[in-house]
Amino acid sequence: MPDFPEAAAWTVYFAPLSAFVVVAALLRDRPREAGRLVVAAIGVAWLLSLWALAVVMDHDGEAIGFGAHHWMTVADFEFDVRICLDGLTAVMLVVVTSVALLVQVYSTEYMHGDGGYARYFAYMGLFTSSMLGLVLAGNLLQLFVFWELVGLSSYLLVGFWFDRPAAAAAAKKAFIVTRFGDFGFLLGLLLIWSKTGELDIATINEEAELLSSAVLAGFMLGLFAGAVGKSAQFPLHIWLPDAMEGPTPVSALIHAATMVAAGVYLLARFFPALEAAPAEVHTIVAYTGGLTALIAATMGIAATDIKRVLAYSTISQLGYMVLALGLGGYVAAVFHLFTHAFFKALLFLGAGSVNHATGTFDMREMGGLRTAMPITFVTFVLGALSLAGFPLTSGFWSKDEILLDAWNHDRVLFLVAAGVAFMTALYMTRAVVLTFLGEYRGGAPSAHGSLPNGSAHAPHESPLAMWASLAILAVPAILIGWTNVGGGFGELIEGALPEALRHGKPDTQAVVVVTGTLAALLGIGAGLALYLARQPASDAVRAWLGPLPRIVEQKYYMDTLAEDILVRRVLYGGAGRALELIDTYVIDGVVNGVGRAARLGGDALRRSTVGQQQAYSSLLLAGVVVAVVVLLVVSGNVLER
Repeated sequence: MPDFPEAAAWTVYFAPLSAFVVVAALLRDRPREAGRLVVAAIGVAWLLSLWALAVVMDHDGEAIGFGAHHWMTVADFEFDVRICLDGLTAVMLVVVTSVALLVQVYSTEYMHGDGGYARYFAYMGLFTSSMLGLVLAGNLLQLFVFWELVGLSSYLLVGFWFDRPAAAAAAKKAFIVTRFGDFGFLLGLLLIWSKTGELDIATINEEAELLSSAVLAGFMLGLFAGAVGKSAQFPLHIWLPDAMEGPTPVSALIHAATMVAAGVYLLARFFPALEAAPAEVHTIVAYTGGLTALIAATMGIAATDIKRVLAYSTISQLGYMVLALGLGGYVAAVFHLFTHAFFKALLFLGAGSVNHATGTFDMREMGGLRTAMPITFVTFVLGALSLAGFPLTSGFWSKDEILLDAWNHDRVLFLVAAGVAFMTALYMTRAVVLTFLGEYRGGAPSAHGSLPNGSAHAPHESPLAMWASLAILAVPAILIGWTNVGGGFGELIEGALPEALRHGKPDTQAVVVVTGTLAALLGIGAGLALYLARQPASDAVRAWLGPLPRIVEQKYYMDTLAEDILVRRVLYGGAGRALELIDTYVIDGVVNGVGRAARLGGDALRRSTVGQQQAYSSLLLAGVVVAVVVLLVVSGNVLER
């Protein structure tokens, strides 16, 4: 009998799902009760997640054995559902429920007065349950089902303000772009099942070394395609910045702490299979992460919308995690996922607090908010320092572990990671300076993302439910990184791995610590010089960089390539026109031809039915004569003569 009952594990999933059902069915016209119910349900899931973490820690991170439950049989295919609870699962449960709970509390005030208040909390309950189901899944098909439910929830929340064309377009873009990656995931799933007949995650990981290189490479590249879509890696990263059209708490929960981390979690869950894959797969994963981290960091420097700065930062940090996994840095990647969830959620909620006060997300309309919003200012700065990797903050510890793996395995990627660390500190310093320092520049009605009552007015601190959430999140944002100083966090999550892949506490390298610290300090110093002291002036730097700033501001023309060229010209223009012709003249032609043939046949039969008895008798007699003649011919061998 396990210390943590299986019923409690299922309750973690079903609590927010039940809240979604109740709100959707009964509380659509009672918004306050809807919000309280979802908060309470996620609170229950959070308490159970803490219990699960405590029990798993007692088991040194190793899996608690829960049996499989048969669901259905289709021909030779049997589908079992299973709960997987080990160190990796427990950590993710705590991350998802902790951030979700604080985001829901924050949302009770942020969404106050919105006409879709109850609908918002219903969607949040659905998303939270879907993400928890994904984390708990012990079967690959079961995981894929929740993977798609997470995508559906994201679509609903990004397009929450569906009356705004930009929000509706962003929701469709997010849904469609991630489908490309999900198709690869599905192909990988079908490949592994067709070759092994297995969908149990633990079994696949155990037998990975027995598979051929081609099968294992195809399977892992399929999973990686899914991760590229969900975790916004190059070239499918283009959906995430536009997803900022949704409410800010959505960005804090889905697009910073949980959903976008699902791709990293997927690779971590199949880390034994990834390690057994050919070296070329590792290279593809690592360099995709490095490239993503680099280009997203440069775009973060150029963005003027504070939420988009944080969105590009999220893409960049996810690239860090993918880079680490490609280099074999399982602990480093999961540890950074863990710390990043808290300080990035804090930063997004801080951006929402600023928007609540100023009515805008444009940093050029802000400034001087440090005195009017002291709690938001202090907590945002703490989150920014952690993201920048300032010494002894949470981000410092997890970022340095990624740098260490890069130093040990690929010096080119080490230089890339160090450059990204510098740029991260630079653009976060820029965000703090433009938003909170200097003089207030007046605010403006938000072009997107503000509440119906948002308008330009004197800035003020946010209500209690909002700033309390910020204050609580600031604690783990700064301190949670200390959990792995002695290697304890790494030992916990390595319990999910086979013994051969457990490495214990990593050695430190002075060059890595010095490089990471200098990158953070130099980035902060450069940001203060450029945007506070204006020495040198940013215009002068822009002129010195030539065409590069314009290219970065255009997001490397990736949106132009995807939307204008591939979609509008290729699909809608060439391929779209060809498909239209096929639809008109082939498909419609066949359908219309069948209809015409049926009509002509009916007309012929209708003319043969004249309604006169004499005609029917004559036809009957003629038929009898024909039948007799045929019989005589056949029986009398007339044809042979």
